Amino acid sequence: MSRLIILSNRVKMPDNNPMAGGLAVALQDILTGNSVIWMGWNGDIIDSSDAGEINSFSNRQQAAIASPCMQGTPAKVTYMTTALTTRQYQHFYCGFANNVLWPMLHEQPNLINQTPEDYAGYQAVNRLFAQQLKSIIQPDDVIWVHDYHFLSVAYHCKKLGIKNRIGFFLHIPFAPLDFWQRLAQSCELIKQLAHYDVLGTQTQQDKAHCLAVFQHYLKDSLLEDNLLEDSLAKNSRLDFLPINVLYSKQSVNKAHTASGTQLKLHLELKPQHALTINAYPIGVNVTKIQQQVSHVFSPLSLSSIKHIQNNDTVKPISQRIIAVDRIDYSKGLLERFSGYRDFLQQYPAYQNQLQLLQIACPSRLDLSTYQRLYKEVKQAVYNVNQQFLPNTDSWQAIDYSEEVLSHETVMTAFCQSDIGWVNSLQDGMNLVAKEYIAAQNPDNPGVLMLSRYAGAAEQMQAALIIDPYQPKSIIEGLNTALTMTLGERKSRYQALLQGLQQENLHAWQQSFLDDLYLDNLYDNKKHQTDSDSPEAVQMSGS
Repeated sequence: MSRLIILSNRVKMPDNNPMAGGLAVALQDILTGNSVIWMGWNGDIIDSSDAGEINSFSNRQQAAIASPCMQGTPAKVTYMTTALTTRQYQHFYCGFANNVLWPMLHEQPNLINQTPEDYAGYQAVNRLFAQQLKSIIQPDDVIWVHDYHFLSVAYHCKKLGIKNRIGFFLHIPFAPLDFWQRLAQSCELIKQLAHYDVLGTQTQQDKAHCLAVFQHYLKDSLLEDNLLEDSLAKNSRLDFLPINVLYSKQSVNKAHTASGTQLKLHLELKPQHALTINAYPIGVNVTKIQQQVSHVFSPLSLSSIKHIQNNDTVKPISQRIIAVDRIDYSKGLLERFSGYRDFLQQYPAYQNQLQLLQIACPSRLDLSTYQRLYKEVKQAVYNVNQQFLPNTDSWQAIDYSEEVLSHETVMTAFCQSDIGWVNSLQDGMNLVAKEYIAAQNPDNPGVLMLSRYAGAAEQMQAALIIDPYQPKSIIEGLNTALTMTLGERKSRYQALLQGLQQENLHAWQQSFLDDLYLDNLYDNKKHQTDSDSPEAVQMSGS
């Protein structure tokens, strides 16, 4: 019987304890089928010596928690986790993964900082997990690897003799070629990455960057011309609609209709290798979110949640903007606070009437870059609030919170806010944008103000698209959102919700595993039975 083996840096155990990491939480929501193994780091750090690293993997079997988006029985999951040693945490996680790959892939090469030991540590941990996979693998198993921590796992698996199909999904952006060229290890990393059977990106733009990078570093390994058209390799964003123009329904969800590209490669470990590269935009659990906020949709509660607008009249009173972010330089927090301050200066009538609720999650504070950013964020919030403090004793321009909130509490806050603001300077997808729309009341929805540099903008063009690098764009976007009629808000919301329902979390999983599993079935005749039809394989892999 085929098993699905998932490898991610962090593993979300089926309990009620909060844990940072949207990736792990998303995976927890889609685990169905007969048998799933979920492997990764348990979050613990243990002492290590220079003598070597010893990692012990522990197993815990438990059924996944049932979720409203699940299409099938929750899987019987074996959670296979290990602690990282202090050396592994320093060189693999902090060093190469987050001080090198993260800034490079987010187009911030000036923030790259590594020691000579970091790359060796990265390869050692990738090899460690490949060895653990080797110890448990069965002939029919399929492996699904997640994110930038594990670019090299497939290569080490193949070196160990693993012949099973292995897929890789990158949750963050795939940087253009010129950023890869600034990294000394890029050629080796791309050659290792090529050993996956399916490589998934969040957006068509990221797919185009990926193809261009592979064409550059693997040009001598390509066995044939693999449809690498110049148009795919262009480093350009989709054309986004002006914020003051109502979207065209024909433009909605047009961005991700292209099919995957298959590269035929001659690799050192596999002379005849086929690699499928495609965009698989991750979605959210729309049904679950709507259930979480349904209690605030009553007429009684609506009057206290939002001001009521008709199609022609706007009353800018007691309005709230919400933003939810990890404290990361890719999220555009400083640009948000600066633009918001400029808006209040240009439109003083909103002072005492408008508030930005910033829910912030401190992140990676072991890294100096993040320590510095954390201080800058706190100072920026203080400065804005001090600037407008003389106006009233009871109003703050920014309500800033680092409190750890439940998912349901955050969704309720989304429903109760007039604007959801995503200000990313670079983002793979940004599920906050999708969650905000899923949480809205259909009769009185808020407005999503979305950075054009978030991956979600490729699908969600019915949002108000802004450029966070341009203060004028932020000011105009806020003014447009705050004065938008109910009719236009409803129209935009309905288009966005339709896209979320079509491209939900289940659809993301299904489309990726279709590409990963179906080829496996083709290669393995004993899977060519009625009981193992594509429909049976899409979710469970059984």
